[in-house]
Amino acid sequence: MQRGVGREHGNLGTRTAPIVNTAILGAFSRITGIVGLEAVLEAVRETVPIRQEENVAAAKEAYELVRSG
Repeated sequence: MQRGVGREHGNLGTRTAPIVNTAILGAFSRITGIVGLEAVLEAVRETVPIRQEENVAAAKEAYELVRSG
């Protein structure tokens, strides 16, 4: 995964402490196949209290950047 995915979507967190949880979820989805991307995105929309769409975008980008298999 490229550096900065979590930061590129609305500065999730702060400069020194970016919040990358949703990006990690997207990458996890791609790598493991345990949970589908749409389920991850739905969970983000339902549970993240602020900046839902920025978090969704971070998860999607991480999913796209990770190579599976």
